Amino acid sequence: MTMRRMLAMTGGAVVPLAVLAVLFGNQWVIDAIQKSGFSLSDGIGPLVSWLFLLAWRFTPRGGMEWKFVLSDDLSLLVFFVVLILLVVAGARLADPSRSPFGAVITGWWATVVAGGVSGLVAGPLTYWALDLPGGLSRTTFSTIAQGASFGLAFGWIAGLGALGGLMVTRPREGGPQSQPFGQPQPYAAQQRGMPMQQQPYPQQMPQQQQMQQPYQQQPMQQHPSAVPYVPPQGQPQQPGWGAAPVPQQPGQPQQPGQPQQPGQPAQFGAPPVPQQPSAPPQEQPATAPPWEQDEPPKDEATEDDADDAEDAPEDEPQDTPEDDDLDLADRTIIDRKRDGDDT
Repeated sequence: MTMRRMLAMTGGAVVPLAVLAVLFGNQWVIDAIQKSGFSLSDGIGPLVSWLFLLAWRFTPRGGMEWKFVLSDDLSLLVFFVVLILLVVAGARLADPSRSPFGAVITGWWATVVAGGVSGLVAGPLTYWALDLPGGLSRTTFSTIAQGASFGLAFGWIAGLGALGGLMVTRPREGGPQSQPFGQPQPYAAQQRGMPMQQQPYPQQMPQQQQMQQPYQQQPMQQHPSAVPYVPPQGQPQQPGWGAAPVPQQPGQPQQPGQPQQPGQPAQFGAPPVPQQPSAPPQEQPATAPPWEQDEPPKDEATEDDADDAEDAPEDEPQDTPEDDDLDLADRTIIDRKRDGDDT
């Protein structure tokens, strides 16, 4: 927007003066005024003489050299270059939201300064081309006064042109204002117990409230991607692998990743859930061979031994260590034969 405003104001200030130079500053109009005997010191004569600042020529006048053509054309070129630079600088600093009267002052002031700088350049060139009496200093100050007088008398034309360019590029007050760069948009906070696809979108502020508070800074809020996801509480957990699905509770939203329950309508906006593969069949224990089935269980054998121990007589004598020592000789049989004697 700033570049567009600069171009519009510069064009509005330069174009009217360029048209004035083409219409009244060409060599044919200047030669006709000088040949008509019009007095440049009476009435509006000085005002007409100030227009000579915009004089330009293709060929020298009779009895003059090409130096005079170079002097007129170069001074006019300097005038427009300085005018463009000053208007661009003023347009860059102009504030379109304030009073537009500053654009008129900018164009007028730029014309006065550009006329003075052009006269400063035209003085030495004119003295060099025509060799006027009075010296270089008098000629230079005369051309500077002529240029500044032209800017003071006709600078309002450039000012009105700059004002027109500003009004063309000025934003309308009734239109929506653009969001400043780098300022985040407000987002609604995530609510507990509500799926992600059903989060409410932020409502836009009314335009009247934005117009009343154009410079109020909006509160800084975090982006939803920066907020950690908190799963909703009180929802049924997803069944394990191979387990039967948990029936959906009435009145609760469909959980993401949970298969759709039969008899319930699909939730609008929910993503499709891929079908989970069925659980692998459980392995059956191997059948024992027939000969192993006849053996009684270890528990039954233990019970039989306990019953036999109970049925044994209680008066049965018990062996003592002394009896064992006495009967040791009777119980021991020593074979003194060699292995070879058996044959």
